[in-house]
Amino acid sequence: MPTSKTQPSSGVMIRVKDLDTARIFYRDFLMLGNPVVDSAFWVEFNAPDGTRIILEKTEAEYLVHDVSATTLVLATPHLEEVRKELEMHNYPIDRQEKAHPGEVFYRGLDPENNVFYLCTL
Repeated sequence: MPTSKTQPSSGVMIRVKDLDTARIFYRDFLMLGNPVVDSAFWVEFNAPDGTRIILEKTEAEYLVHDVSATTLVLATPHLEEVRKELEMHNYPIDRQEKAHPGEVFYRGLDPENNVFYLCTL
C-alpha cells in the first residue's frame, strides 16, 4: 500500500497586528525559511520538527493585553545561529534551564511581545 506525504496537523497560531514585521522576524531571525503560505492576512511556516507556525493578521482589541500573548516553543537545529542573529538585531534572549533540568532553553519576545522559547532539535 503506497504512503502519501501529509501536511503537519498540529502547530501554533500567533495573531499579530504587523504581519510584515512578524513575517521577517520568523523567516529571517528565527530562521524558519520561506513561508509555505504567504498572503496579506496569513503566513504559515513549517517548523524544523514538522509542526506549523501560523501568523494571522488581526486588529482584535484583546491583543493589547499581556495575558493574550501566545507562547511558542521552537526546537531548532540552528540554536546558536538563531541566538546570535537575535542578539545582533537587539532582541534580547535569556538562557533558562528550570523548565527541564539538563536542557537549555532560551526565552525571548517577538516584535509584538509574544513569548517564545528556543531549544535544540
